[in-house]
Amino acid sequence: MNEIKAIFDLKKLPTKFFLVFSIVSGFILFSDEDLLKKLNLAKIDENYGTFIGLVFLLSSGLVIVNLIIWINKKLYFEYRFSKSKGELAKSLKMLDPHEKSVIREFSIRQQSSVSMPIDDPVITGLIDKGILKFNKQFGDSMITSMGKAPVSLGKYAEKLIRLEDIDLKNDLSESEKEEILNKRPHWVNRWS
Repeated sequence: MNEIKAIFDLKKLPTKFFLVFSIVSGFILFSDEDLLKKLNLAKIDENYGTFIGLVFLLSSGLVIVNLIIWINKKLYFEYRFSKSKGELAKSLKMLDPHEKSVIREFSIRQQSSVSMPIDDPVITGLIDKGILKFNKQFGDSMITSMGKAPVSLGKYAEKLIRLEDIDLKNDLSESEKEEILNKRPHWVNRWS
């Protein structure tokens, strides 16, 4: 029973281990006999040739299977990453006025991180969409104070967002600035 279990524990060994076995056994199997004599390996090939061939086939097979799995995971990750980035770009073009007002706070305050209420549905919605993210101060933990926490734009949202997406432009008139300031989120007046 333990022998069978040991066979299935082979998957725990790193692929590098099997790659070395594949290369070494392949070298012994496919090398010229003169080279094997020089390396003093000719007797190994004669006495254990079948065993070495089996090791070559098994180790090469495991390396190929692991390579296929790795390529599959990489392609799937790239597909999901590309898809989520596309969804993020689409979300940035379809922001409602409340979401725009929250994102504008970064421009108004000229800060990359702003303390925002963690129980506000607009903010939690923007976090769910990947547009905002909580800033983690200590490893994977964060500090909240009076129901608010430091939040910043997500890495890709920051790259994709344009001023037009949040109803801003480079040269605002005084009346436009006043209108923008009047449309700030309701929680700004409580905590500013």
